[in-house]
Amino acid sequence: MPDTSQALGDFEFTFESYPDSTQIEPDSLSDSISMFHKQFGRTYHSYRAGSYVYPNDPTEAERQEEQYEMTKMAMDGQIHLAPYSRANPPKKVLDIATGTGAWAIDLGDKFPEAEIIGTDLSPIQPTFVPPNVRFFVEDSGEKWEYLEDFDYIHTRYTLGCWENMKDQIIQQAFDHLEPGGWLECQEIVMVPFCDDGTMPNDYSWRRWAHDCMAASSIAKRQLDLGPQLRGWLHEVGFVDIHEAVVKLPIGNWPKDLRLKHVGMMWQRCLDSGLSGFTLGLFHHFLGRTVEEIEVSLVDTRNSIFDRKIHAYHKFHVVWGRKPEAA
Repeated sequence: MPDTSQALGDFEFTFESYPDSTQIEPDSLSDSISMFHKQFGRTYHSYRAGSYVYPNDPTEAERQEEQYEMTKMAMDGQIHLAPYSRANPPKKVLDIATGTGAWAIDLGDKFPEAEIIGTDLSPIQPTFVPPNVRFFVEDSGEKWEYLEDFDYIHTRYTLGCWENMKDQIIQQAFDHLEPGGWLECQEIVMVPFCDDGTMPNDYSWRRWAHDCMAASSIAKRQLDLGPQLRGWLHEVGFVDIHEAVVKLPIGNWPKDLRLKHVGMMWQRCLDSGLSGFTLGLFHHFLGRTVEEIEVSLVDTRNSIFDRKIHAYHKFHVVWGRKPEAA
């Protein structure tokens, strides 16, 4: 991981404690980890502070929960596409950057015989979880030190987490999978698409996405994950690689009722997350004041509610198998 202490040196944090936050693996949580940095009226992780510039407070947790439900609906109720089933369950699973832990908890319910481990920089997961699910505070961008290998590793919505996802996550996943085990990455493309010419070049949401890409490049954090996943898995050595690309409409413009509902949920997620996505990133890496950012977000927010523009994001789901010979 890069040394972000200098790049983020102008953070002026106060601390806010969440005494009711998760007590899972309490012996592994120091007081400093369960105290969160506070800035812009939001809270941020304290473990490896500044390596992830987006908030972790209850507002963001609620948005992540809705994002999870929206994604599940977009995938026709599926939470994974790697070929596991009740007849062929995984044994040991690692969920990287688990966030609120919703995916890990659902997988634990689906496969009660499997051991599910979720890791994240923030201890924001719930206390009451299936007995086969555990959460740990960990920076997955660092060298992994697991004593046992996994047969299924999963990532979802980790854009902005890594300097080099191929080396930090995909290569390490390959190294820590049992032969025959699967890696599945579910990642979004930040810049929106449009198939019918209704999205103008000056579409505010599109300009905002390009600004995010520029700021993240300065921060040395990748946002362009989705389209590169298949190639990265191939380069590392995975075989039997598959890819599905799911459309996430921005708003309720689709005629299809399921996509219309997905679009409404996604629009709400983007709206509720916009300030948190932007403030830390644009302030610390583009040098914009909080006031400048908030003013610019007025047009950005309005643009995602423009029903005349039929924009959408692409959500790439890529899964590959580690060869038996490996």
